[in-house]
Amino acid sequence: MAIRQGDLPFDEFQKSLTLAIIGQCAMALEKEFISRKREEEASMRKTEQLRSNLLRSISHDLRTPLTSISGNAGMLLNDGGNLDEKQKARVYSDIYDDSMWLINLVENLLSITRMEGQSVALQMETELLEEVIDEAMRHINRRHESHTIEVKQEKDLILAAMDARLIIQVITNLVDNAIKYTPQAPQSQSPAASLTEMQ
Repeated sequence: MAIRQGDLPFDEFQKSLTLAIIGQCAMALEKEFISRKREEEASMRKTEQLRSNLLRSISHDLRTPLTSISGNAGMLLNDGGNLDEKQKARVYSDIYDDSMWLINLVENLLSITRMEGQSVALQMETELLEEVIDEAMRHINRRHESHTIEVKQEKDLILAAMDARLIIQVITNLVDNAIKYTPQAPQSQSPAASLTEMQ
């Protein structure tokens, strides 16, 4: 801090007043510095907590399909000769389902990482909505066999500007979650419906 005092030096009162003003400014700056540090620390703690929660969630989500894949693969290795074709097909299907679920999870994590790094470049193009939905449904976990999925569109042809890859991922996640958390109906009843409406 510099003060232009002119030709005459400060007297004692002016010096004291100047020092008092400088002291108040220093205290205000220190309080602002401390406040910002506390905000940064709180933000870091929150980020670390979110990271820990995410890692716990990912660990849980990874463990289940990996356990299923290793168990089914072990069954095929050790007892594959005693399984009939229908049983083998079911085991193969389960392995495929779990591996596709893991691929989707990894894709989600990569998308989150790219978004945090601000490296996501949207590839906006005019797409036919029906084709995008059909492509998404082909990526859906095969467990949908125990559910009825209906796609309803009010119009025959709907064109929209979108990043088709990301929209497919969103639809896939939504329907997979609906399947995952919708209980399977008893055999005597029709399968539980998971309805997706696109208007």
